[in-house]
Amino acid sequence: AVRARKDPVCPVEGGHYSAVVGHLIVIALRTGLKLKWDPAKEEFSGEGADVANAMKARAMRAPYDYTFVG
Repeated sequence: AVRARKDPVCPVEGGHYSAVVGHLIVIALRTGLKLKWDPAKEEFSGEGADVANAMKARAMRAPYDYTFVG
């Protein structure tokens, strides 16, 4: 899609949402908690949210960072 400058086979958002499900499962398994996910905000809420939200992204090595986001 990048080389051809055409749309991919499926919408990019669909790929994102599909990948998110797997990440949520891994976070729930690692924390051992029953978690609540807010898909609109893309963050955890309720009990254990602070621990789970910290696992959504990891620190990047220099010189890379997340300063370009938000």
